[in-house]
Amino acid sequence: MATGQIFSKTTQALFYNYKQLPIQRMLDFDFLCGRETPSVAGIINPGSDGFQKLFFGQEEIAIPVHPTIEAACNAHPTADVFINFASFRSAAASSMSALKQPTVRVVAIIAEGVPESDAKQLISYARANNKVIIGPATVGGVQAGAFKIGDTAGTIDNIIQCKLYRPGSVGFVSKSGGMSNELYNTIARVTDGIYENCNWWGCFPWLNSFRSHSAF
Repeated sequence: MATGQIFSKTTQALFYNYKQLPIQRMLDFDFLCGRETPSVAGIINPGSDGFQKLFFGQEEIAIPVHPTIEAACNAHPTADVFINFASFRSAAASSMSALKQPTVRVVAIIAEGVPESDAKQLISYARANNKVIIGPATVGGVQAGAFKIGDTAGTIDNIIQCKLYRPGSVGFVSKSGGMSNELYNTIARVTDGIYENCNWWGCFPWLNSFRSHSAF
């Protein structure tokens, strides 16, 4: 992975709090991009274990389910992205637990309503330990042709229309899902397409700086 690059075509993630649709959308994107391995290595569903069956192209695959963050990180040491679909009540605690795992490099927090004080603690810890926080209240991010977070960019039809199945040259930071989708479409029509996009700001744009975004 190049210096400053957040994701690559080999990036794998751990998905916290099982949600079938966003996971399946990630796998559909993987297959469309020609990835050899699924981007979701494991699922964390507190108190549960076993497997969840999903589709990678036309092939049905079984993704392991783990009861704790620690168990998932131990089972999948190369999965360095943590996608957190927990509610706002538990998002901060589970995100901090993930940041403290040595194998986790990036934490994406989907939940809205995370208290600002908790967000400050997460961002401070991440910066001190050379890790990346995307969110809270993010719709995710995408590296075209390589990896996407959850529901980012929506349906396969939209991904094809916006040419997100292969890398372009344009990167941008956005603050809403609607803005991202408009720019995916516009950039695909007037340039060679998106290289990478992240929705960083979420509820608290004042906790970040342009410098911190442009580093990526």
